[in-house]
Amino acid sequence: MRSSLAGAAAGITLLLGLAAAPANAAPAVAAGSPAGGSRPASVTPAATTAINDLARTPYLGWNTYYGLGSAYDEATIESETDAIVDRGLAAAGYQYVWLDGGWWSGTRDAQGNITVDSAQWPSGMKAVADYIHARGLKAGIYTDAGKDGCGGANQGSYGHYQQDVNQFAGWGFDAVKVDFCGGTNLRLAPATAYGQFRDALLANSSHRPMLFNICNPFTPGAAGDNYPPVELSVYSSYTFGPTTGNSWRTDTDAGFVHSVQWSDVLRNLDDDAKHPEAAGPGHWNDPDYLGPELGMTAAQAQAQFTMWSVLAAPLIVGSDVRSLSAATVAMLTNPDVLAVDQDRLGVQGTRVSAPGQGEVWVRPLAGGDRAVALLNRGSTPLTVTTSAAAVGLGDTARYTVDDLWAHTSTESAGTIRATVPAGSAVLYRVSAGGGQHLAPATALSAPTVPATPGWGGNLVLPGTSSTVTATFANDGRDPATGVGLTLSVPDGWTGGGSTGGGTVRANGHATSTWQVTVPAGTLPGTYPLTVTADYRWGGYQTGQRTGQVRVQVPSTPPAGAGQLSDQPWLDASSGWQVAAPDTSVGGNPITLGGTGYPKGLGVASPSTVDYYLGGNCTSLSGTVGIDDAVNNVDQQGGTATFTVSGDGRTRYDSGTVDRTAAHPFTVDLTGVRVLTLTVGDAGDGGYNDRADWAGLTLACGAVPADGWPSFVDRTGLVATATTAHDGYPAAAAVDSRLSTIWHDEFSPQAPLPQAVTIDLGRTHTVDGLTYQPRMDASTTGTITGYRIEVSADGQTFAPVSSGTWTDDRTLKSVAFAPVQGRYVRLVATAGDGGYASAAEIRVRQTQ
Repeated sequence: MRSSLAGAAAGITLLLGLAAAPANAAPAVAAGSPAGGSRPASVTPAATTAINDLARTPYLGWNTYYGLGSAYDEATIESETDAIVDRGLAAAGYQYVWLDGGWWSGTRDAQGNITVDSAQWPSGMKAVADYIHARGLKAGIYTDAGKDGCGGANQGSYGHYQQDVNQFAGWGFDAVKVDFCGGTNLRLAPATAYGQFRDALLANSSHRPMLFNICNPFTPGAAGDNYPPVELSVYSSYTFGPTTGNSWRTDTDAGFVHSVQWSDVLRNLDDDAKHPEAAGPGHWNDPDYLGPELGMTAAQAQAQFTMWSVLAAPLIVGSDVRSLSAATVAMLTNPDVLAVDQDRLGVQGTRVSAPGQGEVWVRPLAGGDRAVALLNRGSTPLTVTTSAAAVGLGDTARYTVDDLWAHTSTESAGTIRATVPAGSAVLYRVSAGGGQHLAPATALSAPTVPATPGWGGNLVLPGTSSTVTATFANDGRDPATGVGLTLSVPDGWTGGGSTGGGTVRANGHATSTWQVTVPAGTLPGTYPLTVTADYRWGGYQTGQRTGQVRVQVPSTPPAGAGQLSDQPWLDASSGWQVAAPDTSVGGNPITLGGTGYPKGLGVASPSTVDYYLGGNCTSLSGTVGIDDAVNNVDQQGGTATFTVSGDGRTRYDSGTVDRTAAHPFTVDLTGVRVLTLTVGDAGDGGYNDRADWAGLTLACGAVPADGWPSFVDRTGLVATATTAHDGYPAAAAVDSRLSTIWHDEFSPQAPLPQAVTIDLGRTHTVDGLTYQPRMDASTTGTITGYRIEVSADGQTFAPVSSGTWTDDRTLKSVAFAPVQGRYVRLVATAGDGGYASAAEIRVRQTQ
């Protein structure tokens, strides 16, 4: 847990100074070590005497912080405890029910004992621990090494270490997490403060074994100019952690309350991997909590779980267990993956490939097996390949490859390979030899299309053809016969079909190509291309592999003079908060140096936003800077770099920008197909980097005609809704602005279904619709179940399409059979939070 340090208690100048690292502290990993990706994982757990007999394998449990914030009480903890047991997490090994910040407001009695709010904890803290114990689980609690806590004044244990520990133990708590917000305020040396807290735990008056989680989340410079220095930051906790706690944080938080993002998970993965030699039975590197259903896709959440298991990390679920989907619970309780995390050898896994979009990570396991994770950090599917030798297995004729997510076993002659979807990880357990004749290990690449310069996605244009390629590989010892590859394309597209039928020998491959045509007028959005490989092995047994890629049809390029923030993007990433059109990060108006800008784009560093221009524009002008909102947050942070690129070539580079000045720019975009706006953190991390692209004005040519869909002109359209909250009218769904939204009534909440009806002004022949969900930081009301209806008179409506959409900010599109009508209605049958909203709705007319 972390917060701004701007509210440090006044007048506190205590400085304990730097503590020398313990004599048996683990050394840093040298260049060329496994963390650098140059050789197989062979790290031996640190020869360290653990502080107690706890956590001989990484501990498992649940914590309040990300899912609940500070909004919980006794009834909440009891219901979460029940959910952990009743939903099978306890049986899978999740033991700890951990109260984070928010359980205590900093009050004490005359003797210095902690007192709690009787309304929040009517039965008292001992009763809370007793309830957790009665369900067969263990109880965890939270404090800070300083006087204050991350949540407010006096919420720390400084000056009361032994007293507070005795009280925690007397209540029956089994684990303590100690943060360092107050410790940083007091300029305490982490090694000294945490060592003193360790001693207090070991000397608790109840003689209770208590797990110790060290949480100094501050990166260098996060608390002030050059403070903390590296030696007092989270990056140095490994130097004293093994002799001080059962785990220690290796990076800052992986998110915020109700938000854990993929980019932060990857950052924490990399920093946790820097010192694998520090981890071992009883003392573990801690990359922070798991965050399923808090902002990541299901694939990303599974990848986090996979990589944390390879890291031998504690697995603490940060989400509200009561509301997790059954699929997520099944993911978190996968026994084969948990067995990797809990492997008794206690060696942390390392990256053995070069860092990049596709990576190979390996963890040695007891008995000689290897856990092999193939990670795809990118936005398109990748085939990731390694070998048995590269992961540290000895030379033998065959290897058994167990896919721990697909629950299949195959036989390899030595190659270890998988096609990994974007933002995903495959986890294998690989062993030398095998006792039975298994199917050959095979892999099928996802279909590929020609690359678009300057963009890593798979772009196809309406009315054009592209060459699609896929490759089948046989990594087994026996030939695959009758190999045939079949490409399936979306309805109306041409060029799919079957190829092949031959034999692919051991360690061989076969490649097929197709010419796929996207029909003119295809709606923007993503579309699947799916290839299937069918084959035989062992003479008569059959096998099948499937690969898929989603190709993107962009929105029609912008035309005339206009604002870039009104144009749908291809893709967007943004540090600790989502990119948002026409507002700064956090939802405030864009303001630079006291000047407001009604249009633009607000992001947090690091950020990349891509737009398709199609060569139709000649220039972009605007102003870049750090939003004035940073001054209301903290005097720290707030530096960034801004880069404008066209088709991969830099057109503008701001250099380092701070809060003192805004910088206007104009760039030539002649001929540019893909425009990329990039924001970097200027080398000091992303804290408080609220970066603005203000007043982004495009100069473009006429509306392109060839191939692009024809939409009903939004000028003069009239929209009405079943309900609309004040300030969120139906008209916002057809006003050509991505920053305004229609939202159904939420005070009081109007039950679904809810609908927006668009009067087209006259009869049109319509055959499609696009829906842009809201693009601010909230997803509430994003329509996930829909029905589309058309009417000639506005009274009698006929359904023309229905289905489901993903709960995210991507543009959705639906095509249906041509029908005449003047009124088009989008009905929300399901929506995020039980609400409905829309940023923009467009109706396609036949050309």
